[in-house]
Amino acid sequence: MLQDRILEIVIMKRLMAAALAVALLTPAAQAQERDVKFVLDFISLGRHAPWYVALGKGYFKEEGLNVTILPSKGTADAIRNVVTGAAEFGFIDIPSLVAAGSAGSAIKIVAANYQKPPYCIFSLNPGANIDTAKKLTGLELGSSSASFLPRIWAAVMEMNGIDSKTMKVVNIDAPARVPMLAARKVPSIDLFIMSEPAIRRAVPDAKPVCLFAGDLGLEIYANSIGVHEDFLKKNPDVVKKFVRAALRGWKDTFANPQEAAKIQLQYVKALDPQIVVEEIDILRRVAITPEVEKNGLGSITLERMKTTVDFINKNIDVPGEKLTAEQIYAPGYLPEKPIMP
Repeated sequence: MLQDRILEIVIMKRLMAAALAVALLTPAAQAQERDVKFVLDFISLGRHAPWYVALGKGYFKEEGLNVTILPSKGTADAIRNVVTGAAEFGFIDIPSLVAAGSAGSAIKIVAANYQKPPYCIFSLNPGANIDTAKKLTGLELGSSSASFLPRIWAAVMEMNGIDSKTMKVVNIDAPARVPMLAARKVPSIDLFIMSEPAIRRAVPDAKPVCLFAGDLGLEIYANSIGVHEDFLKKNPDVVKKFVRAALRGWKDTFANPQEAAKIQLQYVKALDPQIVVEEIDILRRVAITPEVEKNGLGSITLERMKTTVDFINKNIDVPGEKLTAEQIYAPGYLPEKPIMP
């Protein structure tokens, strides 16, 4: 009986010790985990694979973050979600943010993902084959009169010595642009460079040609990690953790596009894995520049941010108070050890 009692006490002590160890570890992990929302600039597409890689590989979890990725209806919707607090973080297009004027003043940019603007004029070969700036003369562009992008292209034309007054904008909703180009109803359309795989599949009898604004002297930032200024002030460490985890996802995406596609399809099953891989390859053109190869993913300089802001303020009718680079850019949130591509 005595031996049984001693054995029982030993077992109880071991169980209590194990329970105590779990109690010491679990609450700490739970206390560190923070629920945050990240809103994309559109519905989930192949170009958004890096965010899902960071999520699927557990990089956000390692930083104590429980991240929910949300789709949006477009850049204006993404900005609105962050401004209203519906999401703490957003994939924010800086030109759109500047164009919003005072309405976007609460958003701060902490890392630049698109080092070059993704703007492209697509034409066909055989067809208009607009592959040089000179061929922009007399441009007939399928775009939207409600968008500021035709004004961006007008500025690019002037930068390259082309009279922008010769440009004619044909008002076409975004979903109809590729069908209109495929049917030869318009000689060119305005879309992001990552649209090339979809255009190639829609037009099997011709080669899509992209005239990329980033190759025509337009040195401005585009989509970046934005955060509400109130959240940033109260949670600077959370912002640093989010940025670090996200950029690890970008690094891994470029290192292994096929793996990235598989991970993204776990969350967005409707996507075509081959198109995801092709979009990732194109994404390199806007995300990896000599500056990024030197300073790391997400890098920003105040000088280039000023160039970005000044270009938009000069060429777009901004409602209300115009924003400055100093208002938009919040330095100090990139990883101390840069994440190299």
